[in-house]
Amino acid sequence: MKVYILLISFLISFNYTFAVEDTMFLKAGTNISVTRLGVFEKDPDDDDDDDDDEREIQGKNYFGGFGFNTHFGYRWKRFELTASSSITFGKVKNLAFKINENSFEGSGNYQNLMVSPNVRYFIPWAPLNTWRISTGLGPIWSQQTIRLKEFTSSGDYAGKKFKLTYDSIGFGVGIGLEENLPSKSMHPVYFSISYIRLYSVKSYLVDTSDSTNTNILSSSSAKNDVASESIAINMGIILF
Repeated sequence: MKVYILLISFLISFNYTFAVEDTMFLKAGTNISVTRLGVFEKDPDDDDDDDDDEREIQGKNYFGGFGFNTHFGYRWKRFELTASSSITFGKVKNLAFKINENSFEGSGNYQNLMVSPNVRYFIPWAPLNTWRISTGLGPIWSQQTIRLKEFTSSGDYAGKKFKLTYDSIGFGVGIGLEENLPSKSMHPVYFSISYIRLYSVKSYLVDTSDSTNTNILSSSSAKNDVASESIAINMGIILF
């Protein structure tokens, strides 16, 4: 008997109708995260130029961040496709970086701007009737920036203001909950938790002593000089 009850419950939930479907929407909210930055440098004991000989030797750093996220897209009954963006702010301490032949070690403010197309699937199960459970994934393009406040350098950069910028690519996966209200005009609430992994592809050293002029001092192929992974919690509402 219990098996039949569970089967009937599942079929009912599978045919459950939702207010926000077959429509465009805009969601926005805030996010908090924990990020681990890892710095990759060539093993000094290995003279081989093979990129596979790179290893992570220092610079692991965990720090908290906060920011904002937006999602614009279209939703069907079970799927939604969005163009998503988020920006996260935090502080890093005692990290080592390298651009070309210039090595840096220092602390400063961290900023991560990410954009991503995202596909989300709504699981056909409504245990509370008023909430929808979903999973999502998508590729990510990111620009990570560290504005150095205190640092030491192997080059002649002492006394100047700099920022290190890393263009990165990666992916994100997550699971979420969304309130199921009679109408999206009632601004349903959403929550999600995501895992994000990024790999740097190009790095820049920028002189910021003149705010009216962008002066790129050096750039190079990053080749995973900085990799990061984050756990992010997003929350917000459907605006329209």
